[in-house]
Amino acid sequence: MSTSPPAPTGALRIGRVAGVPVYLDRTWLLLAALFAFTGFQAGQGRGTGVAVAFAVGNVVSIFVAVVGHEVGHALTARGLGFRVHQVVATVWGGHTSFDGTGATPGRSALVALSGPFVNVVLAVAGFAVDVAASGLTSDFAWYFGYLNAALAVFNLLPGLPLDGGAAVQSLVWAVTGRRDLGLLVAGWIGRAVAVVVLVLFAGLPLLRGTAPSCGPSPSAWSWRGSSGRAPPRRSGGPGSSGSSTPCTSATPCSGPWSCPPTHRWPSPAPTPTSSSASTSGSRPPSSCARCPRRRPRPPPSGPSSPGSRTPTSSRRRPRTASARSCAP
Repeated sequence: MSTSPPAPTGALRIGRVAGVPVYLDRTWLLLAALFAFTGFQAGQGRGTGVAVAFAVGNVVSIFVAVVGHEVGHALTARGLGFRVHQVVATVWGGHTSFDGTGATPGRSALVALSGPFVNVVLAVAGFAVDVAASGLTSDFAWYFGYLNAALAVFNLLPGLPLDGGAAVQSLVWAVTGRRDLGLLVAGWIGRAVAVVVLVLFAGLPLLRGTAPSCGPSPSAWSWRGSSGRAPPRRSGGPGSSGSSTPCTSATPCSGPWSCPPTHRWPSPAPTPTSSSASTSGSRPPSSCARCPRRRPRPPPSGPSSPGSRTPTSSRRRPRTASARSCAP
């Protein structure tokens, strides 16, 4: 039986779970700072108070997701009779140290899969609260569920040192009876997975001329209030008359309807003199929104003075929609 490893240098002991000490490594502060920064940026458009709440929510979410994942490993290993030494949260996520003496393929697979299972449970809980709640509580719950779901999927990739790779190692060990062969196969699959991830998130973006992506980074896990939800309505545009489409220069009004740039209706856009006649007998797509009607100008009354020029429809240029107006 191996001896217990010493406590990590510079780590803060934050408690014990079932007799297992849990440490917060000082490098984890870098991960917390990254998530706090991206959370604050995501909430800046909704005020400083909301931005601070998003930053705190980001840090709490990643802490619960990582520590919960590792505690799942620790409790499963302890329940199967292994001696668990410690749980440490680091900048790379975390790790659980335990004595693997007497391990079998089945036990090793259970310990490996218990961590992602905890993240799946937390993801379901987060999405359930999202459905039942509203406002900021719904935003926090959705993000918490999405983060845990992403961690579960990533850790289940079939290659070492991920949990999915440990499960592959146990499978090969069970089939061949050779633990070393399982380690070799899972290690090479891990190299292949690393190459695929590198190509998907770095190679392909560079070929397209865009910046490489880090995968599901904190910036991609931004709150729905700034990315996933519909933009806020603006007064004076279609949003003020019951539509969810904001009034922008990308969605100008052609006649009485405002359509996204990918779905113009009608096409070609009618002139101001024929828009009402061409749209009165047909229905627009569901992606279009009705624009507020404008009161027509009254015709000039009285005889025109000598020397004045009466504008005609042939000389009048149609007005285009501005960035903040949906008027045709």
